[in-house]
Amino acid sequence: MIVLLSGVLVVLRALEREDLIALHKWQNDEEIMRLARSFPDHMISKDALEAEFAKELKGEDTGRRAYIIEEKSTRKPIGWATIRIHQFQRRVTTADVGLALGEKTAWNKGYGTEAAELLLNEVFRQLNLHRAEWWTYAENNLSIQLAKKLGFKEEARLRDAVFFDNGYHDLMVLGLLKQEFESIKAVSETSRGETTVSYLQSP
Repeated sequence: MIVLLSGVLVVLRALEREDLIALHKWQNDEEIMRLARSFPDHMISKDALEAEFAKELKGEDTGRRAYIIEEKSTRKPIGWATIRIHQFQRRVTTADVGLALGEKTAWNKGYGTEAAELLLNEVFRQLNLHRAEWWTYAENNLSIQLAKKLGFKEEARLRDAVFFDNGYHDLMVLGLLKQEFESIKAVSETSRGETTVSYLQSP
């Protein structure tokens, strides 16, 4: 069974092996990776990509959930997203969230915002975690703006933590607590109606 997180504009579904073709293309595009990660000069082979997601494809990784973002109207894959659950504490309380739109025709249409909202619903309302974290490098203004739009607050700045473009760059750590998320959702749902989030199952 494939479990879907469904919004108005996008659907997040489980990663499948055939998705690795699109992922390989996206993760070797410097412009996309400049927005997606804290090391934009990242390049990856098909074999390395398959090894990276091997446990998710087999359903063996309980610490990370990998999703493909689909445009809901066409069911076309347009990006990917992850939830990484911190498991180094005795009590699991925190997860990192991240996403990227690999198809540039999907940019600036609200897809990224809704995909992030679906991830946060999963983190706080399904997994019942206490906090979410958002990591990016300090010059990634689009990523930071999206995080703050969703209610994340800047918590730390790690100086010279990553190296690319022949120089060192700071990492930004932003955090969102469950009670903050619920307060924002309550205001949002009162003012404009709740974003539809459904948990669908297909064979």
